[in-house]
Amino acid sequence: MSLATSSLGAASRKSLLALSPAIVDTLVIAAFAAVVSLLRTGFVFGIENNLFHFPIVAGLGNEPQFHDDAFIQSLRYFASGVWILLNDTQKDLGRTEVLFFVLNYLSRLLSFVGFLCCASLLGVVTRRDKIVFSLILCAIAFLDGYSRAGGMGGLFVNYFTHSEIANGTVLLAIYFAARRWFMSAAIACGVTFFVNAFVAVWLAPLLVLVAATSMLRGETTLRTVCWRTLAGLVISLPIAYPVLHAVLGNPEFGKPPGFDYPAYLREYYAGHSLITAVDLDNILVMVAVIAAGAAAFAWFGARARALQAAYLGAILVYAAGIVIPFVSGANLVLNLQLLRSGTQIYLLAGLAVAALATNWLSRDRAIAFLPGCLMVLCLGINGIAIALVVPLVVVVVLATGSKRSVTDDAPASHRRFGYAALALAGLVLWPLAVRQDVALNRLFNDAVGEWKDVGNWASAATRTDAIFLPPPHRPETTTADPADLALARATIFEFVAHRRIWVDYKRGAAAMWTPSYYRIWHERMTETEALESHAARLAYAAGHGIGYVVDRCETLSSQRDVVFRTRRLCVSAAERAPAG
Repeated sequence: MSLATSSLGAASRKSLLALSPAIVDTLVIAAFAAVVSLLRTGFVFGIENNLFHFPIVAGLGNEPQFHDDAFIQSLRYFASGVWILLNDTQKDLGRTEVLFFVLNYLSRLLSFVGFLCCASLLGVVTRRDKIVFSLILCAIAFLDGYSRAGGMGGLFVNYFTHSEIANGTVLLAIYFAARRWFMSAAIACGVTFFVNAFVAVWLAPLLVLVAATSMLRGETTLRTVCWRTLAGLVISLPIAYPVLHAVLGNPEFGKPPGFDYPAYLREYYAGHSLITAVDLDNILVMVAVIAAGAAAFAWFGARARALQAAYLGAILVYAAGIVIPFVSGANLVLNLQLLRSGTQIYLLAGLAVAALATNWLSRDRAIAFLPGCLMVLCLGINGIAIALVVPLVVVVVLATGSKRSVTDDAPASHRRFGYAALALAGLVLWPLAVRQDVALNRLFNDAVGEWKDVGNWASAATRTDAIFLPPPHRPETTTADPADLALARATIFEFVAHRRIWVDYKRGAAAMWTPSYYRIWHERMTETEALESHAARLAYAAGHGIGYVVDRCETLSSQRDVVFRTRRLCVSAAERAPAG
C-alpha cells in the first residue's frame, strides 16, 4: 500500500511538473501580448467612464462641499467591487495615474490568459501557435475599442475601467465550464459578479448551455453539475458579498423610478438598451462578426461543442436584449443593458477566428495557408470586411473535401501570395491602426491636460464650495471634430480641483442606480441646453449660485470676464467669488 501510494504521489508530481512549462508559456506569452496590445490602443488617464470612478477614488463624497451633490453621493451605490476596494484611496496611494495604468495592463493580461486557455480547446497548444494566435488577436480590428451594436461595450480600450476586467473572467469561466470544472466556473462567475454584476448575469446562461451540452454528450451528470456549481457558488459568496451589500443597501433599489424609464433611456444613451437607437452600419458589423464567429466555430466541429454552446448562448442573450424593451419597460430589466452583452459575442468570435487562422497558418505549404493569410488581412480591416471570413471557410472546405485535410500541399504561388498578404497586414494595416489610435489619444491627452490646468487653478484660486458650469455637450449634437469631442468632457476636473460641477450629460447614468437623480439631471440639462449665448450662461450661473462658467475661448465675443484660460478653455466669473 505504501509503495503504491508513493508511486501514485510521484506520478502526480510528475504530471504537475509536465504541465508547468505549458502554464509558464501561457503566462509569458499573455504578458507579452498584453504589451503589444497596449502599444496599439495606448493609454489615457481621465476620459469617458472615469467620470464615475474618479470621485470614488478621491473620496469626494466625504468632503463637505459635496455633501449635497446628488450625483457624487449617488456613487456610493455604484456597485462594482473594484471601486469598493479603491474607494478613497487617492490620499493614501497618490499616483492614481500609475495605479490605473498598471490595472489596465493587468486587465489586458487577464484577457489574454482567458483567450489562450479557451484557444487550447481549439488546438492552440504549442508555443509557436500560442504566439501566432496572440499576435492575431492584437491585430483584429473589431477587438480594438468597443462592440459596435451594443452601445459601447468595452473590449481592448485605451483607458482603465472595471468592466474590461470582466472580459478575462468571462473567458476563464467559459473555459472552466468547457473542461467540466463547474466549481471553478461558478467561482469565476462570482469574481465576474464582483467586477461587474451585469456581466455575470449575461454570463450565466452561457455556462448553463455549456453544462447542458456536456450532459447531453454523456460527459457529466446533472447531479455532478449541480453539486459542483453549488460548491462554487458557496465559495463565491464572500467574493460577491460587497457588491450585493452595496446593491441591497441602496434605498432606491427595487422602487418604481417615478418617470417614464424607456423615455429616459432614449433621452440619455439608448444604444445600451434599445436596438432602435443603433444605426444600420453598426448592426451590419454585428451581423458580420456573428457570421464570422459562427463559420470559424463550425470549422472546428465536435471538439468545439462547448465553445459553440457558449457562442449560441451569447447570441441568445443579445437577442433577448433586442426583444425585451418591446415587451417590458421595467427599469430593473432594462438596466441589465443586454445589448452590451454583444461584447461576449465579440470576444468569442475573436477567439474563433484567431484560432482558425492559427490553425491554417501552421504550414506554409498547405492548402489552407493562403486563406489563413487572407483571413489575417481581413481581420485587420474595420467594418464588415470581417464577413469575408465566411467565404474563406467555404472555399477551404470545398478545396479540401469532407476530410478537411488542410495539410495537403498547395502550389508554391499560394505561399508567395500568402506572405504578401501577411506583410500587408503586419507592415501596413497594423501601423496604420496604431497611428490612428495614437492620434486620437493625443487629442484626448491634450484635452485632459487643459482640464487639469483648469482644475489646478480652481483648487488654488477659488472657494472650496465654488461650482462650475462646463461647456454644453451631447453626443448626438457634437460636431464630428474629434478634438471638440475630446475637449467636451470635464472628466478629470473634479478629481483635480475638488470643486463641484453643476451638470454634465454623461452624469445622467446615475439615474439608473438612483432614479431620484433623474429630476435634477433632466431639469439642469434642459435649462442649460436652452442657453444660446455665453452671456445667457453667465446670467443663468449667477441666478443659480454657480460661480464660474467654462466655455471654448473662440465662442466668446469678449474675454473681459475671463479669470483663467488655457489654450482653448476660458473660465469666466459669473459673480466675483473671493479667493479661498
